[in-house]
Amino acid sequence: MEVFDLNFIYTLLGETVSRTLLYIARFGDSYPTEIAKNFSMNQQRVQYQMKKLEDAGILKSRLVGRTRLYRINPRYVLKDELKNLLQKALEYLPEEEMESSYTERRRPRTKGKALKRYRVNVE
Repeated sequence: MEVFDLNFIYTLLGETVSRTLLYIARFGDSYPTEIAKNFSMNQQRVQYQMKKLEDAGILKSRLVGRTRLYRINPRYVLKDELKNLLQKALEYLPEEEMESSYTERRRPRTKGKALKRYRVNVE
């Protein structure tokens, strides 16, 4: 697949907003700390932009414990068009950017929580 320069998306929407929307489009929902850490951005800037997107009706949030998860608002008028644009942009991202920033994520663990060890029966 041919790779295109997608800097126009960053210019059009701003880098923080575009990376946030692309990340949410890739994983379905996310929280500001995860996005900020993933892209080495300022957490307050990401929270501010996500709040602005929520105020505009583009994102919707819900509390899960003490974490506020954001996702694309299912009632947003241009939801389908936005999702199509973001999916198309994700398809044309350079491979190294996809691997470094948009790979499968791990859920956050509670601080101090022990790792479970699973036995694999090898016969």
